[in-house]
Amino acid sequence: MRIKMKRYIYTALLGLATIGLIACDDGKIYPETVTLSEGKTVQLEGVLNGLENWPGAYRVSIAGFEHADDEYAGVSKVITSSDVVDGKVSIVLSGIKDNITLVRLCVLDRLRKHIVTFDEVDISKATENVKMDVGTVDISMLNAIQLSYFNTTCANCHGASNRVAAGLYLTEGRSYGALVGVDSKKVEGKKLVEPNNAAGSVLHMVLNQQSVEGIAMAHRDLVSEKNEMTILPLIDSWINNGAKEK
Repeated sequence: MRIKMKRYIYTALLGLATIGLIACDDGKIYPETVTLSEGKTVQLEGVLNGLENWPGAYRVSIAGFEHADDEYAGVSKVITSSDVVDGKVSIVLSGIKDNITLVRLCVLDRLRKHIVTFDEVDISKATENVKMDVGTVDISMLNAIQLSYFNTTCANCHGASNRVAAGLYLTEGRSYGALVGVDSKKVEGKKLVEPNNAAGSVLHMVLNQQSVEGIAMAHRDLVSEKNEMTILPLIDSWINNGAKEK
């Protein structure tokens, strides 16, 4: 009985071993580690001043777009304080498909909607890896507003030309001192920007209301539909988070 049992066990083990050898010996050599890599790669490096002051509703990101006017990023990676080593950011965006033509250092909202761009690189003709050295960039909330709104919409009447409407300069380097904590000359008892109180700030009033008592011009008419959805909330967020300069 014992001899038969031993033969049965031996036969079973031999059969299992044979199956294992057949399964392993299929003519192919498999590496111990498999690394999948697909698409282009962009490595961004630079000093980003103001990264730590963005509130949770926004994401400073490296992001890819198919077209320059795309509303949403096709691919993105959030830049956080953990990406900063010795004061410099180094971050890689990989898996970029061929339809992506632009990679930007930018701010997105939680849905990856584009808010403002600080720098960008054209990768439409790149084949694999792209180095994006942005140098030193002011990515503060104030500078985001300066680049995306004050420079493009306000400065023409407020300091960029010979005209300085209401004596208010909204040009780079002067807008902060002209706005934050400054009493309005037109709206009694209000400040142009009162930190932590967007609704009570004249800047908010003139951009969000059709008319403001004491101010003749309807600034609301200068607000595009796109800016209403992206820049006005950004301005309010900046004010409500302390209206910091950096």
